[in-house]
Amino acid sequence: MVALVLCASPSLAHHSYAAYDTNLTQTVSGTLKELDWNAPHAGISVAYVDGQGVMQEVSVTTGSPAVISRQGFKPKDFQKGTKVTISWHPNRNGAPGGELIEMKLEDGRVLHGGFPTIPGKSEPPPPGVGSPAATDKPPGAG
Repeated sequence: MVALVLCASPSLAHHSYAAYDTNLTQTVSGTLKELDWNAPHAGISVAYVDGQGVMQEVSVTTGSPAVISRQGFKPKDFQKGTKVTISWHPNRNGAPGGELIEMKLEDGRVLHGGFPTIPGKSEPPPPGVGSPAATDKPPGAG
């Protein structure tokens, strides 16, 4: 029974925003170190110089590669060394990083973050994705 509860907890919390302080936004300009184009959520690392002149790095999570692709981006669009400005909601626990709000590339394009589960942050999932209520048939109907 305990094992079942322990296994269920991560899946229940997977799409929760509880880990991020959505009331705070941090923004820096720096250099793209990496975009980890992997499911279920891509990751972005940016190197920047802080207010004291010290080199720092921030890593944030964002939507899946499919979510990024729907915004018109491909992996080749995220070259190491590209100048970017990145905004994110920081982790509540004080650890560096958080959840991407947006990343502006030096060519002017903007990658929007967020997952489709937060109203107003991005488009809702298409009908039939993520909710039985979004399908044409009632749950259990064949």
